[in-house]
Amino acid sequence: MLGLGLGEIAIIAIVILLVVGPEQLPQLMRTAGRTYGQVRRAADDLRRAFVLEADRQDADERYRKLQERRKEMEEARRQAKEALGSVHQAPALPGLPRPAPDPEPEHPPAAPDGGGS
Repeated sequence: MLGLGLGEIAIIAIVILLVVGPEQLPQLMRTAGRTYGQVRRAADDLRRAFVLEADRQDADERYRKLQERRKEMEEARRQAKEALGSVHQAPALPGLPRPAPDPEPEHPPAAPDGGGS
């Protein structure tokens, strides 16, 4: 408490009592209490505003990084699609035959008999 010991607090209280007087002391203490409450609320509001602003800045930074990652992923996806498209549509090299597509079976395989006759 501001580095004041019990002796210093007692001396300050006696001086205030002598200067203000016993009749005005309760009113002075109420006023001091109200002022202290107002200052404390103002400090809390200021602290809360700083915290909210810091959180907003942090959220903006995270959003910016997320957008950058999203753009990188979209670019990688686009490049992968282009690479896959060029593999499927690659022209045959001169002198080499194109690979034949997988042949489809002419007849579907016969279903096994379930009745063991």
